[in-house]
Amino acid sequence: MAYQIIIIDDEKEISTGFAQFFPWANLGFFVAGQFTGAKAALEFIKSNPVDMIVSDIIMPGMTGIDLARELSTMTLDPQPLVILFSAHSEFEYARQALKYKCTDYVLKTTEYEELIQIFSRLKEQLDERNSAAVTNDNYEDKVITEIKEYVIQNPASANLEEAASRVYLSASYVSRYFKQRTDMNFSDYVTAYKMQLASELLTDLQYKIYEISTMSGYANPVNFTRSFKKHYGISPREYRFEKMGRILPGDEEDSL
Repeated sequence: MAYQIIIIDDEKEISTGFAQFFPWANLGFFVAGQFTGAKAALEFIKSNPVDMIVSDIIMPGMTGIDLARELSTMTLDPQPLVILFSAHSEFEYARQALKYKCTDYVLKTTEYEELIQIFSRLKEQLDERNSAAVTNDNYEDKVITEIKEYVIQNPASANLEEAASRVYLSASYVSRYFKQRTDMNFSDYVTAYKMQLASELLTDLQYKIYEISTMSGYANPVNFTRSFKKHYGISPREYRFEKMGRILPGDEEDSL
């Protein structure tokens, strides 16, 4: 994949030359923007995902150090690598670059072949980070899958504490995490699954409604009917009649 980078230098001929004549594409990068000021670059970064920023240090208005400081306070996805590219080798600049978690500090006098090595190494760093993110996403997907599988296997008794123990996490964390990943509270998901299960069982005429109530995790058929009606807008009895065109003896007392 090609990683998105931007180049910032108040001397336009430098940023243009670096963008156009350095072999970015061969190294796995795509220049998404060139800027002569850090403020304009910062506004771009706020609304555009960027993998790497190559910035001069000494610039009017906002320096490269100022930009690095601003970026260190922001939560970005992805969090870009920041490479300060400077004609100055002063220790203070390098110290501040480290303070604001810049990835590298490169002198403009650096030889071409060394630059190739530097940016090849940075490409490998991005590859490793991307691979780790994919692995993490896969783990997160497995967590959600495991929780949903637990609910499917235990619709009558499913609870947050037991679900959390299945994935070796705290109940409070699972509650927040499940909501974040599915846009549903865990309890709402359990209820939705129970209602889906009940709707499927209602089309099987071998089961009475009070039996379906128990199978769906409701000891009291009245509570089951109330929940079903809230979810579907009609009672289990009415749902069965709409789907099957008949009501079984023994169902009438459940339609409360």
